[in-house]
Amino acid sequence: MADDNQFLKYTRYAIGEILLVMVGILLALQVNNWNNLRSERALEVKYLNGIKADLQVDLVNLKTFIDDKELKFVSAAELLEMDTPQTITDLDAMDSIIWNVFGWVRYDQSTNTLDELIGSGNLSLIKNDSIKKMIQNIKQANISIQGSVEHMRREYDYYLYDRSAALREMAPLIDLGESVKHRKRIKKSNLDEAELNVFIEQSHAILNDLIFRNGLKLAIGNNVGVREDCLTLYADVEKLIGFINEELDEQL
Repeated sequence: MADDNQFLKYTRYAIGEILLVMVGILLALQVNNWNNLRSERALEVKYLNGIKADLQVDLVNLKTFIDDKELKFVSAAELLEMDTPQTITDLDAMDSIIWNVFGWVRYDQSTNTLDELIGSGNLSLIKNDSIKKMIQNIKQANISIQGSVEHMRREYDYYLYDRSAALREMAPLIDLGESVKHRKRIKKSNLDEAELNVFIEQSHAILNDLIFRNGLKLAIGNNVGVREDCLTLYADVEKLIGFINEELDEQL
């Protein structure tokens, strides 16, 4: 019986030691999991703040792009209704409107943080499925807009840029000699009658050219369409920033 008691005590002691070791291991694992989770949370917050900063840049650039699209389709419509200019003031006004249509403003999505996130394989760190889904939707919307812009650029080249170069002297009122001399654009203060008549004839030709007029109509349709897509994108970007703010507030 004495031996049995000794064995029982030893067994209880051994079991207790094993339990203590197991509890220690479990606690160590739990602490390690907590540390890993805390590190992942910190990294997620870093990426969310980076994405938010990129999106805020996008909003500024989108606003400029949207305003430019509106200026373009309004100016194209003005040219379609314009009478042939007869004075140097009329020619100057027409030239300004043409450059409103012809000027090219780019919009490119800011993807520095997103590229880093995907490239590092850390996209899974973003736990909020709504945020991940909206990021993908916005990325696709940007790709679609860029496709529309490239399509528009090809039409600009054929119908507007190339046709204008064939029918009208570019920037007819710019004094090239004085501009080069002073390193800035300087307009001619006057034109002789022969120059004025040449520019009037060129203006009449381009304003009544069927290819150029069709190009202006395409420019109106394309710029209106791209602007509408960008307005939708702008609203989605604002919405995503709101989601990110809510997620960041929850993690404070």
